[in-house]
Amino acid sequence: MKATQAPTICHPDWNRFRSRVIAAVTDVEAQMQQLGKSLNYEGLACEVAPRLGLEIDTPDDFDVLEKLVRAIRPIAQEALRCTREDQGGQFALVLL
Repeated sequence: MKATQAPTICHPDWNRFRSRVIAAVTDVEAQMQQLGKSLNYEGLACEVAPRLGLEIDTPDDFDVLEKLVRAIRPIAQEALRCTREDQGGQFALVLL
C-alpha cells in the first residue's frame, strides 16, 4: 500500500493503523538508542515504512509518512522513557 492510501483519521481502521505506526516508531527509536545513534524525521520515516509495508516511492507518499512520523515521535519517545523508568533501563529489544 502506498503511504497516501493509508487510513486517515476519518477511516474506521485509523486507530489500528496509528497503533502500528506508534509501535514501529518506538521500535526504531529503541534500536537507535541501543546503537547510540539517532535519526532525523526523514530517516525515521524511511526506517518505519518497510515495517508498516508502506511504499514511499513518490514525494507525496514520503511527505504523508513523514508528517505522521513527526506527529507520533513524541509518543514513542515517551513510551521509551516510561519503559526505562518502569524497568530500570532494561527492556527487551528485538532486532530485525
